[in-house]
Amino acid sequence: MPGLIGSQGIRPGALNMGRIFRALRYRTEQAQYVTYHRLPVYKTDDYGVPSGSIGSQELLLPDLPAIIRPAVTANYQQERAGSNIIGAARIYTPNMNTIKGVSLSGSDGISNGNFNQNNNIDFNEIEGWDRLITNYRTIYNIWTSGTSMTSGSNQYAWTNAGAGALSSDGESVTVTGVSTSMTYTPTVAAGINTNILEADRLRFKIKTNDTNLVLTSIVVTNASGQTLTYTPATLTLTNNEWLSIDLPFISGTTASSIYQAGTRYAVTVAGGSYDYEKDLTLIKFNYTGPVGATDTVQLRQAEFYKSVAWHVHSLKDMTDGYIIFDCVRTSGRNDGRRRAYDD
Repeated sequence: MPGLIGSQGIRPGALNMGRIFRALRYRTEQAQYVTYHRLPVYKTDDYGVPSGSIGSQELLLPDLPAIIRPAVTANYQQERAGSNIIGAARIYTPNMNTIKGVSLSGSDGISNGNFNQNNNIDFNEIEGWDRLITNYRTIYNIWTSGTSMTSGSNQYAWTNAGAGALSSDGESVTVTGVSTSMTYTPTVAAGINTNILEADRLRFKIKTNDTNLVLTSIVVTNASGQTLTYTPATLTLTNNEWLSIDLPFISGTTASSIYQAGTRYAVTVAGGSYDYEKDLTLIKFNYTGPVGATDTVQLRQAEFYKSVAWHVHSLKDMTDGYIIFDCVRTSGRNDGRRRAYDD
């Protein structure tokens, strides 16, 4: 993209933002999909004091395309408890009409119309101190390029409960037939990396051709047999559409959200005694629904990752092609101290 991107970022002017995102993503990986996050908004009493009643639910919407140009990624200023890392970035997104109007699924667009105002009445625009969560680095890939691997450090096996048959097309792992779960088990042995301590989020994509498949839970188990269980409220997957799911993976979490077609499904998280220093031994995806020989469940792009949450500080520029936000990174974990304190 000669001339479009200089040392200061994208130059102002009339741009085909969709074309730029696609070109930068596939050619240079500068464009990426981020998870948009807004904390729940609580109602206030007559004195303006927030009450315990939620007026607007949490928004947690994956697959927002963005270009991130960090000014300072992390300068490691020492704050209280040694956990704050401060940074700044300029983030480019499509214009709001494009964000609200796109309702594609999977990696080609914004997932399942979550940003479409007709589908999600709680999303109006990106506002101050909303968060754009990005992948700082992948800590552990949940491999879906095959049903098993016994070579090198990528040693794992997929299994399923039920009569279904497992297969992979190199990108997704699929169960075809009657089944109730898919389980990923890495080999726990010397030289095999199953450490996921530094991860703070879990994400994956799931798809089915069944019209009544319900995702009932996701269970993460560590080497001590302790479990961290995510349980969505009754979530029937839209058939033949990839659903992107991005959940927190951190101690102290008690609830989260999954959105599908603009509708929020509350997710409870149980596992207060889960020890994050222990290695991963399995992750299990439980569901109900497949009862026919041709029913399928697919998983792909699954990983534990360490995130960076950029908070919108100000709106720098707005055109008919794109929006520029000045964002700050207000906090981050010091993993060395976390490892020491979690003993």
